[in-house]
Amino acid sequence: MSPRPLSVSVVMPSYNERGNIAEAVERIGAALGERLLEIIIVDDDSPDGTWKVVEELGDSRVRLIRRVGERGLASALARGTSEAKGDVVVWLDCDLGIPPEMIPRLVAALDDHDVAIGSRYVPGGSDGRPPFRAFLSRLFNLGARLLLGGQVRDYTSGFAAVRRQALVRTPLLPHGFGEYFIDWAYRCIRAGDRIVEVPYPYGLRKSGLSKTDSDWRQFCKLGCQYSVHLLWTWLTYGCRLARRLLGGRAA
Repeated sequence: MSPRPLSVSVVMPSYNERGNIAEAVERIGAALGERLLEIIIVDDDSPDGTWKVVEELGDSRVRLIRRVGERGLASALARGTSEAKGDVVVWLDCDLGIPPEMIPRLVAALDDHDVAIGSRYVPGGSDGRPPFRAFLSRLFNLGARLLLGGQVRDYTSGFAAVRRQALVRTPLLPHGFGEYFIDWAYRCIRAGDRIVEVPYPYGLRKSGLSKTDSDWRQFCKLGCQYSVHLLWTWLTYGCRLARRLLGGRAA
């Protein structure tokens, strides 16, 4: 008897994504078919009424979590992934910069792995943003690899599929913006998870303004946040390792 196909929960945070959300849901459903258990949309009470569009979709597989008085990418993802019920939990942005059609490739990679990370920086991946913006991302991820190790090439991906047992063991932390992914990926490495990176083409959002690229002041602010978090991650885990090593020598 062949094993039962893994059921999939897809989590998407949303804020002012009225122009993208319906298409994102439709394409995810088409890509996953019967394997799709649920789509969890965590909306931070979008002023453009994204949450209302979701309510009107009438799709029984779609579950809306509308947060009032609470915002934040990392906290939205932490909430959604913690409530997911599928054998596999996937998360991605709903702006369609990440093609939903890539989700099955990540899920298939979990046949032999615990964690599949969508990567722009392994062979076959690409970054379709303006060249200077893409260059800065590559430069940051090179620094991350030098500090945290080369097992992961895209520490700022934001696109992953994870076996639910692995996610329970290493959950997302509800702090900050996209820097949550740096800490999570590194904790997965330290937990001994079997990790694979799957190439995907990252493109520009289908509709609306980017939360990071539309304003250079916001972009610089987030760049500083990411850099501080990277150094904090390196120092925190490096110091712990050093203490263990020194403790072992003292014994």
